[in-house]
Amino acid sequence: MTKKTKTLLIGNFDGVHTGHQSLITFAKKVASNSSTELLVVTFNPHPREIILGKKIDLILPYSEKIKLLKDYSINNIEEINFNKDISTMSPEDFIEKFLEDKGTLNIVVGSDFKFGFNASGNIDTLKYYKNSKFNVFPVDLEFLEDERISSTAIKNFLRDGFVRKANKFLGRKYYIKGFVVEGQKRGRQIGFPTTNLKTDWGFLPKNGVYVTNIIHNQKKYEGITNIGYRPTFADKGLLIESHFFDFNEYIYNEHIKIEFIERIRSEKKFDTVEELIENIKKDVEFAKRTFIEEGSK
Repeated sequence: MTKKTKTLLIGNFDGVHTGHQSLITFAKKVASNSSTELLVVTFNPHPREIILGKKIDLILPYSEKIKLLKDYSINNIEEINFNKDISTMSPEDFIEKFLEDKGTLNIVVGSDFKFGFNASGNIDTLKYYKNSKFNVFPVDLEFLEDERISSTAIKNFLRDGFVRKANKFLGRKYYIKGFVVEGQKRGRQIGFPTTNLKTDWGFLPKNGVYVTNIIHNQKKYEGITNIGYRPTFADKGLLIESHFFDFNEYIYNEHIKIEFIERIRSEKKFDTVEELIENIKKDVEFAKRTFIEEGSK
C-alpha cells in the first residue's frame, strides 16, 4: 500500500483571488503540520466548458493561473485533463482514479466543493469513501464587504468598470498581458503616442479609459489605457491602446503587462479631433492625480 505522504489541495483556482489564497495558506499549514508534501490538483480545461459545451472566458488564461500559483510557492501541480468521460464519472470512480493512489493523507477543498457526475459528490463523499480514511479539511468560503469572494463576482465588477473593488477581491491589481503590435499611429499624430496590445486574454473589463500601470522589461510606467473601438475615427475591431507617461521607446513585438487601477470614463465619440485631444488631456490629469493619491496612501 502506498505510504500516505501527501496533502492534496483541489480546485479550479480560476482567478487565484483572495479566497483561493486563503485556501493555499491553509493547505500549506496542513502539509507542514503533518510533514507531508503539498500537491495542488487542478483542471484543464475548466470543467464547466466540457459540461456546458462552450468556451468560458476566464479571468486568467490557464498558463497564467499556473504561473500565479507558482508565485505563491506552489511547486507541485497536477493537471487533470478534464473531458466528457471524466464529467460522467461517479464520485467514487473519480476518487479511485485521481485521489486514492497518490499517497493521499489530507485533502483540502472549499466547503462548497462538488465533484462527480451531476456534482453528486461532496465533502462527506470524500470523508467516508471506503476505507481510505482521508483527513478532509473543508475551508469556509471567504467574504469581503458582505459579499462572497468568487471569480464570478470579480468578473461582474470588471464588467461594470468597478476596478478597485475587483482588485480588493483579487488581492492584487487586475492585469492583462500581451505583445505590442503596430497600429495606425493616430495617437502619435495627435500628441499622445500609444501602444496597441494583442492578447490571448479571453476576458476583458468594460470598454473605456483606465488609469493603468504598464510594465515593460520589468520596469513600471504610469499611463492610461483605452479599451474600445475609437468611435471618433470610426475604426472597426476592438483595440487596447496604452499611452505611457514619460516613455518614448520602440517596442513593437515586445511583451507588456497592463495593471488596471481605476476607470476614468466610458469611450465617447467626439465631434472633432480637437475635442478628443482636450479629453485625453483631462484623462492624463485625472490619472496623474490618481497616482499621487496612490503614492500618498
